[in-house]
Amino acid sequence: MSIRRAALLFFVIASSSVATWAAPRVEISTTATPREQFAAERVRDAVAALPGHESILLATRHDPLLARYDKKIPDLWPGATEGFLLRRVDNTILVAGYDPSGVLYGAEELIARIHALHAIPRTLDFEDHPQLKIRGAVIGLQKPEITYEGAEYDYPYTPQNFPWFYDRVAWTRYLDQLVEQRTNALFLWNGHPFTSLLKLPKYPEAQELSSAQLEQSIAMFRWLTNEADKRGIWILQGFYNIHLSHAFARAHNLPYHLSAPSPLASEYTRYCISEFIREYPNVGIFMTLGEAMGPHYGPEWLTQTIIPGVLDGLAEEEKAVGHPVPQPPIVVRAHATDIDKVLTDAKPLYSNIDSMWKWNGESFTWTNIRGSVKSQFQRMVTNSNDTIVNMHLMSNLEPFRWGNPDFIRETAINFVRLGIGGVHVYPLRYWDWPVSADKTEPLLLQTDRDWIWFAGWARYAWNPERDPALEKQYWAEQFTRRFAVPGGIDANGHSETVVGLESADAFADQPHHYSAEQINAGRSLLAAYEDSGVAAPEVIRRLGITEGNREVLSLGMTMPQLIDAARFNPATTLWTADAPDGEELDEWVSTEIHGGKHHGENPLSVAADAAEKTRTAVQEAEAASPGIAESARPEYNRVVNDLRALAALMAFYHAKVQAAALVMRYGYDHDLAHLNAARPLLAESVEDFAELTRLTETTYRDAAGMETSQRQIPVRGGPETNHWRNLLPVYQKELAIYDLRLKALTSGSAPQPGSDLAPLPQIGFTLDGGGGEVFTVNKGANLSTDQQEVITWISPELNGLKGIRISAHQDTPIRFTLDRPAQILVGFFKSNSRKATNVSPDTEQWNILLTDAVTPQKGLPINVWTKPLAAGENDLDLGKGAYVVLGFIPEETHVTPHIAFDPNSKQPPNLDWLFEN
Repeated sequence: MSIRRAALLFFVIASSSVATWAAPRVEISTTATPREQFAAERVRDAVAALPGHESILLATRHDPLLARYDKKIPDLWPGATEGFLLRRVDNTILVAGYDPSGVLYGAEELIARIHALHAIPRTLDFEDHPQLKIRGAVIGLQKPEITYEGAEYDYPYTPQNFPWFYDRVAWTRYLDQLVEQRTNALFLWNGHPFTSLLKLPKYPEAQELSSAQLEQSIAMFRWLTNEADKRGIWILQGFYNIHLSHAFARAHNLPYHLSAPSPLASEYTRYCISEFIREYPNVGIFMTLGEAMGPHYGPEWLTQTIIPGVLDGLAEEEKAVGHPVPQPPIVVRAHATDIDKVLTDAKPLYSNIDSMWKWNGESFTWTNIRGSVKSQFQRMVTNSNDTIVNMHLMSNLEPFRWGNPDFIRETAINFVRLGIGGVHVYPLRYWDWPVSADKTEPLLLQTDRDWIWFAGWARYAWNPERDPALEKQYWAEQFTRRFAVPGGIDANGHSETVVGLESADAFADQPHHYSAEQINAGRSLLAAYEDSGVAAPEVIRRLGITEGNREVLSLGMTMPQLIDAARFNPATTLWTADAPDGEELDEWVSTEIHGGKHHGENPLSVAADAAEKTRTAVQEAEAASPGIAESARPEYNRVVNDLRALAALMAFYHAKVQAAALVMRYGYDHDLAHLNAARPLLAESVEDFAELTRLTETTYRDAAGMETSQRQIPVRGGPETNHWRNLLPVYQKELAIYDLRLKALTSGSAPQPGSDLAPLPQIGFTLDGGGGEVFTVNKGANLSTDQQEVITWISPELNGLKGIRISAHQDTPIRFTLDRPAQILVGFFKSNSRKATNVSPDTEQWNILLTDAVTPQKGLPINVWTKPLAAGENDLDLGKGAYVVLGFIPEETHVTPHIAFDPNSKQPPNLDWLFEN
């Protein structure tokens, strides 16, 4: 860990009885790598002010430097990548690594011991190695809003877009933190980074930056990757497919993003990758095959474009160095693609492929997985070299502080049990790196505010098999040092100390002299973090619609979202795979009504538990106050306010889910007493949300890092719907409408749901080449060009829209030009066939608009989905004939989704209209 040099020097001067001394001598191999040289520099810095005549030898285990000690130290076992051992033999300290990274990590362990003792350890007999091979941090070169010509994920590397990227001082501080926490990978996300990092002479028309800016960005990336490499950190650059240089796309009259491969796009992308491999041989690549490109094209694109590009680059590199170069790992995400076929097809062509998949979707819902998610991980572990868990976005945790170390530890244990080889951990505020959402001046750095998030993952990615009782003591003391010891942190939450990877021996060597108040402060704050840390995971998995970034849990949920989850495109794996056994709200109510047997968690008890635990967490944090140091008081106050906000949020959910359950009971028995009983609970939830708004009004800039229309729950995303003050009127209006509907029901004048629905406005379009034909959407129209799919009933809003129908056998994209930006409306035919399912369950681009909106003569009712499209040329490729375009409506048009009421149905009626106009 880092300790101020001045403090160390003061200790030595005060405790030494001699005026001068010889510092311990550090020696390294004559063939030491830059990584070993860096390790030696750090050790020299740690011992520079210490007296002593010890020799400290740093080398890989079988380096000649250590040869004379061969009989006194054991061999490291085969495959002990990054492992190390420390021994003291008389007056010599041996740091032996399996590889240069092992030497570096052994040096870090020795430095921790030296800092703890303020001396060279008198005895030393220790060895260690990591449990997970890849321990990765994540930074996005992406922004909260879509700013570059309407293209998602595409952001050029410039000082205007990312000033922090060019700050070498900040990078050095961050990289030093990563190496102290033994993080060995850094994943950089971007849509199309190649034109920010390469010159691409074959395609001069692709250049997007000025020559001077391109030179600056290339120089910065080279510096960053070199600095990371000597610290044992593997930089990986991510990209999406098929994204093109915008300048290249315009020059060739192409969209910026393609949904299907083309020869030109393949040639261009292959060249980009080959140049990247050649220019940056120590940098890895990872990719998202889907989203823009149809999922079924993933295997083709990887095997015919990306892998050939990597092999081209390796061939150029081998020609330059004059000897064979081993294949570097390439990492393929399972997101929005057929990863099983991808791995099967790619393996004969390229042997070094790692796979990556989201653990709990885009949230943190549970320490484990089951069902289809577990099965998918097991297949990936079998079929790829290393499988990496993607701890993605943490949508249910933002924006508040979160840190339950034992929750992380148990999760990492499950990684190891499944044979998972790595973890890739998002920061808690991905879209707005490097600052947090707190409304402070200056803005808080995430590395300071969320210290326990980064430290917890680093500690347990290295080794989760630690004694829980000792771990509790360890973390309580970290809170004591930060919050109760004067100078532990400053007003912005910054500490000079990096924690997380201290071994039990190093921790035991540290001084532990604290007052009772200081000890109580640390223990109380840890308890508060632990109790509050289970609330968001358990609530999202029992009440939420999705674990994806469509939902911002901290902004609440509307009543229709609670009582009618099916309407909002629920991600069913949230309940069946990313949560322990339990019931959704509709299942729980139905079981109650029919006298069935309940199973697992239930939504009402989970909401009650979350409310109780967050109330307790507030009390625990407040109990720490007497022991808090003045230097830490500003950050302590922010922690307490966060916990109070969480308690208000969980009280909101607790009251509202009880109200929702009563409303749903009314759907079965039509007993108005249930609706009347729900009213005070709904009002209570609004009061809780008002308190949440008060607590966040001056303390937070916003709730969610992402400010695009991709967010849909509780409301459509954007800067004007991203603060609690924006949502409070929504919930107040919901209560007011409910009061009107309740009054109408009591008087017998309630409106019929779905009545008086006018047709939606249209956006003009021209159908270009690629198949399909324009038709008018109305009763009696055929939904296909070559199949009998006649409409027998249609939701009134869709009647008369101009759509595009295609052949059931069409396998090429449809192309069209829009007069204005629009929302495309697409109906997906329901089928039990996997091949006919055109929306990938883990793709968050599409959002459901109308449920059962079109009834064909044959088959199941059709749901209508939507996503925004830019004006001008577009293409759409969703598979072979299993969809129909039902129209284009203005981008700004708000549609209140509804479900048609069918008096002959055996299911409860749609009750959303009780809360919506």
